[in-house]
Amino acid sequence: MGGKGADRMAARRWREVADDLLKRIENGDFPREKDGGRRKLPPESELQSQYETSRNTIREALDFLANRGHVVSEQGKGTFIVFRPEPVHVTLSADQLGVGPGGGEGQWYKRDAAVQNREPTSSVPRVEIQVVSEQLAWYLQVEPNTQVVSRHQQIYLDNEPWSLQTSYYPLDFALKGGASKLLEAHDIPEGAVKYLGETLGYREVGYHDEISARAPDDNEKRFFALGDSAADVVFETIRTAYGNEGKAFRLTVTVWPADRNRLHYNVGAVPTGVMRAPTRYPPQTDAPDGKSTGRPAAAPADKSSKRSPNGDGGT
Repeated sequence: MGGKGADRMAARRWREVADDLLKRIENGDFPREKDGGRRKLPPESELQSQYETSRNTIREALDFLANRGHVVSEQGKGTFIVFRPEPVHVTLSADQLGVGPGGGEGQWYKRDAAVQNREPTSSVPRVEIQVVSEQLAWYLQVEPNTQVVSRHQQIYLDNEPWSLQTSYYPLDFALKGGASKLLEAHDIPEGAVKYLGETLGYREVGYHDEISARAPDDNEKRFFALGDSAADVVFETIRTAYGNEGKAFRLTVTVWPADRNRLHYNVGAVPTGVMRAPTRYPPQTDAPDGKSTGRPAAAPADKSSKRSPNGDGGT
């Protein structure tokens, strides 16, 4: 009886520790790392002291939290809190070419945010004059070593990092064409596409999107508070906008963390209700904690057989 009683007490103890840690996680008791990255739990030895219990009990509590997606342990780095934001739905297709750029840029990303009752903000644009790489030259249809203007911004929703966006324009637009706002470290209120149309006569008649998924680089890990797990991936969209005669006039590269973004395209006769509210999905409740993940639920197994945007329209 004594052995069974001790076993029951040990089981209750690790669950008590797990429940308390979860409460502290939800209350935001654990700060971010010094570089502004992820939130991290104290080392196991420190948790032992805090809870006055054994290392095995602490490990059982952490395993319990990890199995339910609240934390993730990384060899040699520690145990990190998993950030589980409500996903943001971004419509990448423009409603009407030449009127708005789509792609979570300009006023369009603000519209997507407003539909979802989110508050968008962005950093002051970082403006640079760069010599394009061979790859960027190919997208912009210019010679390698051509100088371009780059405009980079960090985009937030409800003060949480949402996307990183950089747009590139031929430097001649500003120096010879009179589009001097491209060189100013300020938002372009009307959006860059409309501004270039009014200033240079450019009209966006089409765009090409290239979308890839990859592991985040070190800067993206810090900004988005991502780790090294398989779930910590980013989408990268490369949008080339074309004017009359098929000439590229803008290249926009946007990085979106996959854990908080859902990217949408509308092609053809899509019902108005779907276009206006892409967030209205059937809820999924098969997550370990019963919360919706924003994705359609997986089909049940066969029982007969034995798991982005910126403030100026393209920065």
